[in-house]
Amino acid sequence: MMQANWTYIVIGLCILLVVFLVWQEVSRASKKWLILRIIAVLAAAAMLACIALPLSYSKDAAANESEGLVLLTPGFSADSLKSIANQQVFAIDKDVKKAYPKAKLLSGPDEIVDTLKTGPIHIYGNGLSEFELSGLGKTAAVFHQSPLPAGVISIYWNQKLKTGEEFSIQGNYNNTSAQKIKLLLKGLNTILDTVTIKPNGQFDFELESLPKNAGRIVYNLQSVTNGDTINLGSIPVQIDVVKPLRVLMLSASPDFETKFLKNWLSENGYVIAARSTISTGKFNSEYINLPQFPLERLSAPALNKFDVVIGDLSVLNSLSPAESVALKQEVENRGLGIIVRADSVGKTSWLQKVFPVERSTGKEATSRLIINGKKSASAQLNTGNTFIRYQNGTQPLVLTNQNRILANSGIAGAGKMVFTTLNNTYSWVLAGNRQDYPALWSALIGKAARRDTTLQNTVYTPGFPIIGQPVQLQVANGSQSALLINGEAVAAEQNSAMPFERRADYWPARSGWQSLVQNGKTEWWYAHDKTDWEGVQAAAKIAATATYARENQPGHIVTKQIHQKLRIEVPKIYFYILLLAACTFLWVEKKLS
Repeated sequence: MMQANWTYIVIGLCILLVVFLVWQEVSRASKKWLILRIIAVLAAAAMLACIALPLSYSKDAAANESEGLVLLTPGFSADSLKSIANQQVFAIDKDVKKAYPKAKLLSGPDEIVDTLKTGPIHIYGNGLSEFELSGLGKTAAVFHQSPLPAGVISIYWNQKLKTGEEFSIQGNYNNTSAQKIKLLLKGLNTILDTVTIKPNGQFDFELESLPKNAGRIVYNLQSVTNGDTINLGSIPVQIDVVKPLRVLMLSASPDFETKFLKNWLSENGYVIAARSTISTGKFNSEYINLPQFPLERLSAPALNKFDVVIGDLSVLNSLSPAESVALKQEVENRGLGIIVRADSVGKTSWLQKVFPVERSTGKEATSRLIINGKKSASAQLNTGNTFIRYQNGTQPLVLTNQNRILANSGIAGAGKMVFTTLNNTYSWVLAGNRQDYPALWSALIGKAARRDTTLQNTVYTPGFPIIGQPVQLQVANGSQSALLINGEAVAAEQNSAMPFERRADYWPARSGWQSLVQNGKTEWWYAHDKTDWEGVQAAAKIAATATYARENQPGHIVTKQIHQKLRIEVPKIYFYILLLAACTFLWVEKKLS
């Protein structure tokens, strides 16, 4: 009511002022510019009324035009905040609060929802983690994401290995600089591998190492630019000692290849039984780290004592029907591994069905070998004239420089088969090469050997566990017994989709290895420091928040806060300018007349 009375008073006074000023202009002796003077008087009086009255207009507020509130997250740019002068600004990170003191610090995402009165949440920076986003429910959001940070933005490695297995790290590096960057894989104060990242772009990288020690080891990845070394993150690995593999060797006759392989296996703790043919139906048997038992006839109980069989193709093809059936069943039904050495080209059997051998003409070839996909080739070796033709469903293990396959692998039921044309690898040992020979035979035996089911992971932690943030532990084969994490009892719930799996939430308070005890058995997992893999964490938050924003766009969520009328006040500066212009014209005109 008071507002209406004020409007009438202002309008009445302005009308009286117009009448007086128009009468003044009309009664002047000079009639020059009379029409313009009257227009200027009317304009001046109108501008006074506009200045005195609270003029505004209404506009339909689309969801993304509503003010809402602004949430700042790490990685935000101050330049992107110039357009949010009229919006409330919040943060849930103390470092963000320090960087932008005008922001109000909240305890968490749930308090953001409670504070929100109108419009969507505008998220600036790298966004929120999946756990933090879950606290928003289905609140509408607009994501103003920052560019991907410089550094490692994705990385993967196998966190649990067996002794003798190669350790490989794969990732992607975002190099925003115009300089090359060198990555170093360090362990036990030793540089294990390096790779150079090209400038100006995102590039995949891979680093490898062969761990020599068993146990829990923490490697580190570092970057070097212009002599400055930066630690990017920790790489925890568990290396378990496996029980010695049990190998059965079947040879047509004693030869150097069999002799040197048997010696190398025994030196490295393998359990070995070797049978060589003396004449038809007569064999010589040798046992290393293994009690003697009859080997004249191969049977299922005898074959079940071994993890892998290494045999000449001629010997395996000459087995009796009963022995051949027992071997095939043990491979296909019980997972026995088999390595076949192609010492002859005889009849084609199930052992060679997917490994066709071809022979080239000319003198025997000599080549460096690519073993199991390694980046560096081996020393020279006489590879002969025979090689294996690739077949679908197989995986080459050893290649020449000309990409000819010298060792190939395939699956036979529950077991694995390796077929090789190499028969003189012992020449490496004679030449003093102590690196390529074990690398080759470790790759072949490791690929073929019967699977060891005793070293499966029982604790799985998705993503990067970070101190102070919730971690969802997935415990495989979990019984109903209590879980102890770092000596603290933690409740776990059964996964309804997978009855053999249980889940437990835990907030690690310190970085490093964390223990989990179940049924008296201790498992280990690792919690990273907050500064570990900052680029990876940021990239994961950007991806999670972008997905959330797409699924919860303001236009897709109909609420009272989104569909509303906005009252927008007209800026007074325009009225002052027009009033000044009208008064200036009247003053100048009077001075000149």
